[in-house]
Amino acid sequence: MVDILQRIKEGNADFAEIDMLEELSFQIEGHTICALGDAAAWPVQGLIRHFRDEMEDRIDTYKAAHPEINVRKFVSY
Repeated sequence: MVDILQRIKEGNADFAEIDMLEELSFQIEGHTICALGDAAAWPVQGLIRHFRDEMEDRIDTYKAAHPEINVRKFVSY
């Protein structure tokens, strides 16, 4: 999740990575005996729920400023 969040923070991400990040957080939530799993998932879910438009704008801005960079093709785990 940290790697995806870092790419989104920079803007060097793909829109599909936002959905992948959200799905990953749902897979972690409630599926571990350690409370830290939920503690890691909930802030990510809240970030996406409340700031998805800003995340997408950051990606758009990065793509506009760096048209020569091909957005990485990510592999679904």
